[in-house]
Amino acid sequence: MKYVNVLRYDSIKNNFESAENPTSIEIEIEIKVDGENVARLNCSPCDIEDLAVGYLAQIGKIYIPLIKPQDIKFSAKEILNCADKLLSELAKTHSITHGVHSGVIFDGKNILVYREDIGRHNVFDKLFGWAIRNKIDLSDKMIIFSGRCSSEMMNKILRMNISTVAAKSVPTTLSIEIAKKAGITLIARMNHGSFCIYTNPQRIIND
Repeated sequence: MKYVNVLRYDSIKNNFESAENPTSIEIEIEIKVDGENVARLNCSPCDIEDLAVGYLAQIGKIYIPLIKPQDIKFSAKEILNCADKLLSELAKTHSITHGVHSGVIFDGKNILVYREDIGRHNVFDKLFGWAIRNKIDLSDKMIIFSGRCSSEMMNKILRMNISTVAAKSVPTTLSIEIAKKAGITLIARMNHGSFCIYTNPQRIIND
């Protein structure tokens, strides 16, 4: 996060005034494999190694054996508690700049890792990279995410071998279709005290 000089217009005072506003930092990185340039990514300047590993795994440059998703159950109340923590406590950069996305890997009881980035795709790659680097099996975990699940994000979830994802915003019709066919539990429209299950509700229990 960085403060930049802006000229702010106030309609009540009907004037312009100088101010300093917080904004998200964006950098460009190169990912190379054996000296060959594989990609250029724009991202936030944190957890770069996780991003690189996760990105390479997503495009098939790193082989990740898939484990059949387990018959896991998640408590509806625990999901909401985790979402509240993500959206109100952990995502402090977003609350200040409104310029980054954030997400966590959740095991049903505890948040295992938190990652944020200016790019929502990068958040998923950072979470994936962290799991790969730490040899964490994701088949019995879920991702809780501050943004929206499009078809691209759902395909990332599929490659990560995650059975359940919860997103704050409304999903797209194609993402719902992919989740339904792939057996992924898709939760969205998360608010304080409620959420909607769009596909495969059998993994979410009311205890």
